[in-house]
Amino acid sequence: MCDETASLGSCTLPGDAMVEILLRLPVKSLLRFRAVSKSWYGLLSSPDFIQMHLRHGQQPLHEKLLRVSDRGPRDTPTISFFSVDPTVTVNTDDDIDDGVDVYKNNNDLYPSSVVDLPFPSSPDDEVRIVDSCNGLLCVHFNRTSNIILWNPATRKYRFLESPDNSVSFYCDPFFPYIVLGFVPETDDFKVVKIPSSSRKHNIDAKVWVYTLSSDSWEEMGAVNLLPKGGSAVNLNGCLYWMSYNNSDNGRDIVTSFDLYKQVFGQIMVPNSDSFTDFTVKKLVVLNGCLSMIIYSENGLNVDHYEVWMMNVQQGVSWTKRVDFSLFSKLARPVGSWRDIEILFGYPNGLSHELLSYNPFTKRARSFQRRSSVGGFKVINYVESLESVEGS
Repeated sequence: MCDETASLGSCTLPGDAMVEILLRLPVKSLLRFRAVSKSWYGLLSSPDFIQMHLRHGQQPLHEKLLRVSDRGPRDTPTISFFSVDPTVTVNTDDDIDDGVDVYKNNNDLYPSSVVDLPFPSSPDDEVRIVDSCNGLLCVHFNRTSNIILWNPATRKYRFLESPDNSVSFYCDPFFPYIVLGFVPETDDFKVVKIPSSSRKHNIDAKVWVYTLSSDSWEEMGAVNLLPKGGSAVNLNGCLYWMSYNNSDNGRDIVTSFDLYKQVFGQIMVPNSDSFTDFTVKKLVVLNGCLSMIIYSENGLNVDHYEVWMMNVQQGVSWTKRVDFSLFSKLARPVGSWRDIEILFGYPNGLSHELLSYNPFTKRARSFQRRSSVGGFKVINYVESLESVEGS
């Protein structure tokens, strides 16, 4: 890398220093620099640099959140990117429990930008952002069941024709279940489409896997682990999501899918005395580990949360790391943030505020309210130069 950068125009900086500078620049600037010369284009387009830039962006300090409204004009989602302003002040509201420090951003969500979809969409269709991985977004058209892979930073996208249009999304609110993942072994992306159902007796759902490098779908046959809905977790080349176990009276189980081997697995949920008929289980990533947030939702308020983390060194077992009571009993976990903080939102449009809470330090960050239409979902996002063109 050093030899390549030494001949970048008339630059006199050492090659390693130049690379370190470029790694800190946004994608928009790097795309412009590609036009400087052939050597610059070669460096900034090389797989090595793209991966280095991605790893730099994946550091917790640089991770952004993508806020997607349920619907915008003509059923098109409104997409906003934002990160946290490092300048914070202490908030001393009276309704906060002892031992919990809450901070508010001086400049609200910072910086923030609303992004338009660069690809055409029919006003008769509903467009959903279903997943994000290494800077790529997976977009699903609910009525046609078509899928698009989109890099918002480069504004490039690829249209994926659905392999199976036999069932409309509107036949069941949980159909289909689509997840985007990255395969480290092959430096490739895959889209997994699992026709799930809220009807537990439907065990003939076929699984389809799309590979970006070959631009092709592969049918994997039927699976009897039906996703319950909610977001999947993408970690170290594997996907994880909550499922019904039809062979065990519909009990909850964690389904895993190895993207490289294309093999399904099952992980039992933690053995907690706090489980009730109203227990909710939310998968997230904390401290680089598969984690589960457990709470009981009996009525409107939630009084207690548990955080369990997967310990692969002890035979894929769960360990309860912390339990806590949040200062807001109305908030619900919606994801994780910066590898150690849990994101909380409010159900049923009670508030458009987001809370970011570190269960280990008991510190929380409150994103001030913004006007919004309808509900919204939050997706972790990092800018990248990743291509959607495949190989």
